[in-house]
Amino acid sequence: MKVIDTVDKLLSNNELKHKHHPGIMKPRQIEQPKWLSNTIKKLLQEENISSKIIYPFSIKLSAHLNGRHPPPEHEDIQSKIQEVKSRIYESEEQELDNEDLLTDPKAQKLLKNLIYNWEPVQYNKYASIAYLISRSMPEYSVLYKILNEIVYNDKNFTPKTLFDFGSGVGTVMWAASQFWSNSIKEYYCVDISKHMNELSEYLMERNTPKIKSQYIFYRQFFPSSPIPTYDIVVSAYSLLELPSQNSRLEIILKLWNKTAQYLIIVEQGTNVGFKLINEARDFILNYAKNARNAHVFSPVSMISIII
Repeated sequence: MKVIDTVDKLLSNNELKHKHHPGIMKPRQIEQPKWLSNTIKKLLQEENISSKIIYPFSIKLSAHLNGRHPPPEHEDIQSKIQEVKSRIYESEEQELDNEDLLTDPKAQKLLKNLIYNWEPVQYNKYASIAYLISRSMPEYSVLYKILNEIVYNDKNFTPKTLFDFGSGVGTVMWAASQFWSNSIKEYYCVDISKHMNELSEYLMERNTPKIKSQYIFYRQFFPSSPIPTYDIVVSAYSLLELPSQNSRLEIILKLWNKTAQYLIIVEQGTNVGFKLINEARDFILNYAKNARNAHVFSPVSMISIII
């Protein structure tokens, strides 16, 4: 990677400090929305939920989400089954068939250790509130920085519509409203949990700047038609909820077909998140060769912005 000549000269002459180079995006520290803290306190009071109980639960939920892996594919499971059979044969000279695997205690223990037990997270009302407490501010900060980068680098971009897959408590809308509250006239939010949608609606009534309720649409399922498209399409921290690689790629293709300008994909800043981002990015760029042009706007390890 080559530094721009003018910047390199300024750095060499000590006229510019490295920490102030033009690639630094501001603000570096994102402030919590002023309305959020009091809204959470009021919500806990209304639901008669003890902060001493839900806060530890929210920390455990966040740790669980941060440590998740994608569901194992069929080929991976079959490979692990063969590995278990081989291990048992080597140690006990005993051949097991698939039925024996279901009853043999040692085989069951090995399978449990080798095969990741993926399950979708069930977001009831309590889990949704716990998610709000532990995850909303970290996610809002990331999303704010992403949208701020778009504003900084594409000053003429004025979106009118936004599509949010796996919208959760609404952090995408919170962040977008900080930049385009006057221009966006449709926020289309998809989340399978009705409790998440209800919580998001509750929060948006208190969000500032205020978004008119008639601009926000909540759905539990992805729309069947690729029409209409949206200026901004977002999938933030949602791909791990899908049950297979095929289902992930199907959703990514649907999101791409919904995109008019920017497709934003965000995952946890872990090795797993990095792999999912690469999977999505490579799939879209390969697909785009046979469709319309696309390029990566921001190739950060846990973020991919594709236009």
